Amino acid sequence: MPQIFDSLQKAPFPKTKSQKPYFYHTRIMKSFILVLLTECLSILFAHAQVMDSIPFELGKDNRVYIHCRVNDSDTLRFLFDTGATDMVLNPNSPRSNFSISWNEQIINQGATGSNSVLSSSSNTFTIGKTSIKALRFLRISYPADSWDGVVGLSFISRYPIRIDYSTRQIYLYEKESFTPPSPSIRLKVEYELGVPVVPLQVRINGKDYQVRAEIDMGSDRVFDLNTPFVRQHDLEKSQIPFAISEITSSDANQGKLYNVYFDEVKLGTLSLPCIPGAFSTLTTGVQASDKMDGVLGNNFLQRFHLTLNLQEGYIYLQPNNLLYKPFYDFLIY
Repeated sequence: MPQIFDSLQKAPFPKTKSQKPYFYHTRIMKSFILVLLTECLSILFAHAQVMDSIPFELGKDNRVYIHCRVNDSDTLRFLFDTGATDMVLNPNSPRSNFSISWNEQIINQGATGSNSVLSSSSNTFTIGKTSIKALRFLRISYPADSWDGVVGLSFISRYPIRIDYSTRQIYLYEKESFTPPSPSIRLKVEYELGVPVVPLQVRINGKDYQVRAEIDMGSDRVFDLNTPFVRQHDLEKSQIPFAISEITSSDANQGKLYNVYFDEVKLGTLSLPCIPGAFSTLTTGVQASDKMDGVLGNNFLQRFHLTLNLQEGYIYLQPNNLLYKPFYDFLIY
């Protein structure tokens, strides 16, 4: 589920014009060629057999936002969130004054805990040229200036979808004519707690771990390891954190994450060294669950064009021109 706030307590790193890259120089040229190749091929792929294309905004918080309508509403600004199982409306939004009937109560599971929320069925959702009827929405309160609602998996999983960060477009494809992008990193998707989880490898303090991490585009984080995994491998005090993050999620609970460096993150055959990650200390919610080992947020995922074919159970990643974007401004040194 979406993590709303991430207020970093900044470590005293000096900020200068010179920047040490996150990826070692010996790998930069090889990765750069891969980026150029995938950028060229993505142009061909993005315009083949497209059912609809939706422009999106990449926010300063590293999240993806789209414009849409619900029932008879005016244009709304929604967060695009693979970590949310359902569609969501924010009652605190000044644009939420349109007709909708809240007729049921359900339990919402967030990153930091759970709470009871109202739901509404039989709503019409319109995005681009695509209109879906009979969608369920949950009523979850966020700050009024955050977003009007959330696009969750109940929409995202209906089609093969490509999020292209070069064109700032989300492409919807016909299921029958969809072909996977190539070249790409293909990851098999499983589901835990209703959200997509993929396998990857992370090296911490010189030791390799095989982990299963949630793909969460609604999170503004990089890569957080869940509390049970951190405790099982005795990682919490293995590094001095360079910063501490306080997070609040859709369930309104809060928690702390200790930000550290991972030696390397490996996705398929692609290795990314020196990645800022975090150790969770949360005791409730998704990040306290042992059903998965961690969460990949959109501060990491935005560095790849993502193609989601969730009905077939695969996610495809292609490095893009954001691969070397700094993860946090205060880590430029």
